[in-house]
Amino acid sequence: MDIGKKIKEFRQNKGYSLQELSNLVNVSKSAVQQYENNTTKPSNAVLKSIAAALGIGVWDFYSSNENELSIESLKFRDGHKLKDLDNERNNIKLKALESIRNYLEMETILDEKIDFKSPIEDKINTYNDVEKAVKKIRKKWKHGTSPIDSVVDFLENVGIKIIGVDRNTDSPASCGWVKTYPIIIINENQEHNWEITRRRFSLMHEAGHIFFNNLVDENIEEAFCNRFAAAILLPDEALISIIGKNRTSISLGELKRVKETYGVSIQTIIYRMSHLKLISEESKKLMLKEYDNWRVENKNFGSYKKSDELPKRFYDLLRRALTENRIERYKASEISNIKIDELKDKLMVNDKIDLI
Repeated sequence: MDIGKKIKEFRQNKGYSLQELSNLVNVSKSAVQQYENNTTKPSNAVLKSIAAALGIGVWDFYSSNENELSIESLKFRDGHKLKDLDNERNNIKLKALESIRNYLEMETILDEKIDFKSPIEDKINTYNDVEKAVKKIRKKWKHGTSPIDSVVDFLENVGIKIIGVDRNTDSPASCGWVKTYPIIIINENQEHNWEITRRRFSLMHEAGHIFFNNLVDENIEEAFCNRFAAAILLPDEALISIIGKNRTSISLGELKRVKETYGVSIQTIIYRMSHLKLISEESKKLMLKEYDNWRVENKNFGSYKKSDELPKRFYDLLRRALTENRIERYKASEISNIKIDELKDKLMVNDKIDLI
């Protein structure tokens, strides 16, 4: 983040000397030179004064080449069930590009960029390769076999940007790349407010496409990403420990416990048991049939309550930037689509403590 270079560029464009800018800002000439050389950083108050003197907004100091992002820079996987393919694809791309620009600028302002690097490098040719990849990912980010309480947090913390878009389609999620930045677009349409376990599975399915980028034959990629989502949400050792081997029957109560702990649907648990050879193919069919009967009977399958699985990190960054006066409220409103008079309440920045 080269704020000094930006200060110098805007000063020269304005035709001001170092001395003239220092007089306008009421700091020494040497201080301005140190800002421009990046030997010292201006305080938020001084940066605001410099911006005012140069006739620009503080936000302009943080703008970068990311503003040059274009639709052509976005590799996009449509997902499925798009109603108006060309129109919707274009709308989603425009929304994704706008969101990623804002996201990257917020990271730049707070010096909080996370560069995504997948630990998976070898080709994924079999389901066994998928299982190995899952173990490698969990080990890399020190998750062992414990539940992933929030898929959103897990993915955002490794550099995958998650964006919510209101899409009038049955497609729960899509993913893509803007240059080197991976993004997942989750559908927030209220008419398609799926159960949390489905949203978690959809997020991890799209993450599979990102982790396996260019490593999987496209003809089997969907199936492998389904396996990836099930395996990373419900690790083999964890399921075996809970369910055990050589079972002759299993209760809905046991399945509910797994669902509520690991955040996967009953159907996914059944398929996962089959993946791991804990049940036979015939037993899987029998369980799926009984599951359908339970649904008809409106059985209580339990619910996952540890996370709403909605995008968070962008709003966390925005909240911090507002709290520390790094960004003006009008700009925060513009990039978040939150009305300016609702910002402080929605982001809970009305009450703050000034640290010393």
